[in-house]
Amino acid sequence: MRTIAVMNQKGGCGKTTIAVNLSCAFSRYDKRVLLVDIDPQAHASVGLGIDSERVDVTSYELLMDPRVRISDSIVRSGDNLSVIPASTVLSGVEQELANTNGREKRLAEKLSQLAEGAFDFVLIDCPPSVGLLTFNALIASGEVLIPIDASFFSMHGLIKLRETLEVIEEELDHRMRVHVVCNNLDTRTRFSKGLLAEVGKFHSGVLADAYISHTVRLKECAAMRVSIFEIDETSKVSQQFLSLARELAEKAPRVETKRPAARVEEFKGPRKTPQGVLFSLDAPRASVVAVTGQFNNWSKKGVPLERDPKDGVWKVVVDIEPGAYEYRFIVDGAWGRDPANKNYIPNEFGGENSLLVV
Repeated sequence: MRTIAVMNQKGGCGKTTIAVNLSCAFSRYDKRVLLVDIDPQAHASVGLGIDSERVDVTSYELLMDPRVRISDSIVRSGDNLSVIPASTVLSGVEQELANTNGREKRLAEKLSQLAEGAFDFVLIDCPPSVGLLTFNALIASGEVLIPIDASFFSMHGLIKLRETLEVIEEELDHRMRVHVVCNNLDTRTRFSKGLLAEVGKFHSGVLADAYISHTVRLKECAAMRVSIFEIDETSKVSQQFLSLARELAEKAPRVETKRPAARVEEFKGPRKTPQGVLFSLDAPRASVVAVTGQFNNWSKKGVPLERDPKDGVWKVVVDIEPGAYEYRFIVDGAWGRDPANKNYIPNEFGGENSLLVV
């Protein structure tokens, strides 16, 4: 069973639209899907025609009452699709569970009650914020799907959100695979095409090939409380959701590896050696690491680092002419500054570049 949290702290990016229609797309491939709505707005529930006021058990009772089992909260929505609806009272969970031990693991504990093989996919529609409800979703999930719309603010927010996820992963020692999907995209405009290219440049390892086009049909679906497949299963957007579901289904979750012991002296940022500049990065859970910057014209592939079997640190020596250079590491497709280098400057995309002086 793969559990995917659909989240973005920025509102208006189509998070719930993605969660609802992607769940239905998975079910079209005969995948057994459970959609968990933990957004107090309950839009995912409403979008599938479920009135939480007429449901005895919602995700609120599931999280708050230890006696409630997950089977008590599941509502059948259609072939291969089930839903745990939300309620507006979810907005009080954070205050009600304040100072309660294990409050961030309640959803994970309830999902563990599911019988083996009961579902192929569990999708969790999160609130548009990083609070206790979202923490519950992240800890219960092995993957995160981040929908973004075609705007500069969305791209800037994506950089900050991925940085937040990295902090959460380190603090909780809980690794998640990240997927990014462009939503509400109008490929006829030069702006949208340019933004898509920039997202692909800085998030190539996690950006889905499939994207969802701009269409008023999705708003009509929401008003009618049905998925896009109920209106027109042969439409362009329906096919795009099917493509996204197929792409995600074919991406196997990341396998955890044991963190090797590392020497403290390795983490001081780049340093000069007789052969060139030594770049090193402590990224024990990474699969692919590279470094790129002004010294190689910001190559998208960068210069690959290799993991040292002695200490587990990623390293590479690059021959660089004397001068000052901005650079970034590329870790599993995500661009970010060197955490061991205190010298950095803001870049034009709302992030930060590390600064190297040779």
